[in-house]
Amino acid sequence: MAIKILSVDDEQDLEILLTQYFRRKIKKGEYEFSFAHNGLEALQMILANLDYDIILSDINMPEMDGLTLLTKINELRNPAMKCIMVSAYGDMENIRIAMNRGAFDFTTKPINLEDMERTIEKAVEQIKFIKNAQQEHTQLKFIQSDLNVAREIQQTIFPKKFPPYPELTSFDIYASMNAAKYIGGDFYDFFRIDTDRLGFVIADVSGKGVPVAILWRSVVL
Repeated sequence: MAIKILSVDDEQDLEILLTQYFRRKIKKGEYEFSFAHNGLEALQMILANLDYDIILSDINMPEMDGLTLLTKINELRNPAMKCIMVSAYGDMENIRIAMNRGAFDFTTKPINLEDMERTIEKAVEQIKFIKNAQQEHTQLKFIQSDLNVAREIQQTIFPKKFPPYPELTSFDIYASMNAAKYIGGDFYDFFRIDTDRLGFVIADVSGKGVPVAILWRSVVL
């Protein structure tokens, strides 16, 4: 999947410069460039399409400058969206402010395209790492949800009514099963054989977790 880069600069020549320099990566589908000419236009594009990976933004622009845009991007709280700020070599104060506001990195004008390429590649590495972590977190949440459902299903099989035989006053029966993990291999049940006898079943599959629960459930069913 292509890395989506939004270049924000009021200098029209930069669009030609970037598309020419990165033409091979664009042709291979590695990079996909979009262009905006001020911070306000860029913000509208970002809000309309939240899957931009890298924002390559000038600091000094009309209507909305790069520092304001950076603040607005930070409000989106998307750690996988990286901002690389561009400014004149002598504008180190604004660059320092940008870095303090959470910019990933910066490059200076006149633009050294080889240096910019290395900076973009470094950002891509961070983005891929964060996206992989987010994907693993999502998968863990799905697993957690499935385990919770499995636990609820497993609990429905156990007897729930206590005391189960209120007409029998000579003894009481109480039982519970609390798995060491979300689900487990322990099982119990009881039933009346006739008016004078009760049957009890207590079973334990060795181990813990999903595999023993599957084996336990296959035996019970």
